[in-house]
Amino acid sequence: MPLPTEVLNQAHVRAPKGIVYGPPGVGKTTFGANTHKPLIVDCENGAAHMRCDRTPYLSSWPAIRSWLDALAAGDHGYGTVVVDSVDWLLRRLEEHVSGVDGDERKMSQTMNRSHGGYGNGKQVLKNYVYQYLLPMLDRIVNSGVAVVLLAHSARHEVTSIDGVTVEKSSPDIHADLVNTMIEWSDFVAAARINVNGVREMILCESPQQLAKNRYGITAPLVLDWGALMGEIVKSQPAAQQQTDTVAAAAETNPETQTEGVNPNA
Repeated sequence: MPLPTEVLNQAHVRAPKGIVYGPPGVGKTTFGANTHKPLIVDCENGAAHMRCDRTPYLSSWPAIRSWLDALAAGDHGYGTVVVDSVDWLLRRLEEHVSGVDGDERKMSQTMNRSHGGYGNGKQVLKNYVYQYLLPMLDRIVNSGVAVVLLAHSARHEVTSIDGVTVEKSSPDIHADLVNTMIEWSDFVAAARINVNGVREMILCESPQQLAKNRYGITAPLVLDWGALMGEIVKSQPAAQQQTDTVAAAAETNPETQTEGVNPNA
């Protein structure tokens, strides 16, 4: 059976997608408001003091979904979609799966008893995240718009590849979903105020924080979108591709080679 014809063999640049998490008051919403041409999707009614474009407070999953659908359709002029916060978004989704959606008459309904009981609601929640939420966010990213998911922090047990279980700060996301959300992200940044009073973000795993990035960032950065994008730009393939092109040209054209000179220098 022949392979499909579309095989990718080059790195390509795309808009970043990731999570910024931290304790209340560390500056997560301010960070989001200072991204490039942001629209804050206000899921927790905490962005009213921000001077940037934002949605009304979205208190139900249907309201949130209508905004995500419109943003994924494009033609809106925003450069960054900031979800404030993803843990509140997921709570609204849990309510929707449970059949509540803000209806006080249904407050006693639970996710475990929904959809026939026996915990089936948890699988329905996963289906919404895997089959709708993450693909919809990817559609936004693939249109050239960055996606930043703000989250609160919590302490979770994490088992290392060596089998050692430790407690770390991590995004306060549903236990059944947190690993998937982290795997989906290009970066997971832990926001904190350091001993000098500087607001910064950690993008590399440590014994204290769960963090990651796909850009080779190892040092803490100031909690600022410009600082993050500066490091992301440095990691992009364009500069390396230019170096490789020069080296390839030198190899195929002996006249351009000089003894003792490294064409990659």
